[in-house]
Amino acid sequence: MKAIAIIINIFFPGVGTLIVGKIGTGVTQIILTIIGGIMAATGILSIVGIPLVIGVWIWALVSVAGSNATETIIVKEVVREVPVEKKEGEA
Repeated sequence: MKAIAIIINIFFPGVGTLIVGKIGTGVTQIILTIIGGIMAATGILSIVGIPLVIGVWIWALVSVAGSNATETIIVKEVVREVPVEKKEGEA
């Protein structure tokens, strides 16, 4: 699952981070990518926008690569406790 998230983050920074389960980080990366893209589309603000997009892109790849892939949103297991009946004579 981590490999799929890294591939998705290559093309859409932040979306792969959401898949891994880091919601706050993923949303922040998506917002910063959009802001950086808008800034890069303008003339003078591209000095800030292009490095911002590149930095967020690298941050997105690193945050997924260092994540724990067992806590993904797509493959989450629900664990519940089942009460165990005690037999007579057991402590």
